Amino acid sequence: MEKKNTYELTLDDLQEQHREYAEVIGVDNLLKLSDTFGGTSIYIPQRKELEKNKVYSRIHKEFDGSNLQELTQKYGVSKSTVYKIVSDKVGRGAWNIPGQMSIMDLLG
Repeated sequence: MEKKNTYELTLDDLQEQHREYAEVIGVDNLLKLSDTFGGTSIYIPQRKELEKNKVYSRIHKEFDGSNLQELTQKYGVSKSTVYKIVSDKVGRGAWNIPGQMSIMDLLG
């Protein structure tokens, strides 16, 4: 059950070290955060970490075997990161990676 801002707290009512949080998320949301995590230490990840799953999903969807450089620049990741993300596609041989040979090339 959500508690209300019973005392009608405003930014001016908060201690300076708490006011900065309230300026970003609002007094009511700071109170919700306090109700949920009050008295504990919480870690707030960097934006890049919050966006990681979405970015990786997009890379996986957009990868076509010939756009490695484009994806590294577009999403600010390394080539090896792209390869890790799309390893299931590459592993099935569904994509022709430039410079990569198949076992059939060697046997043929």
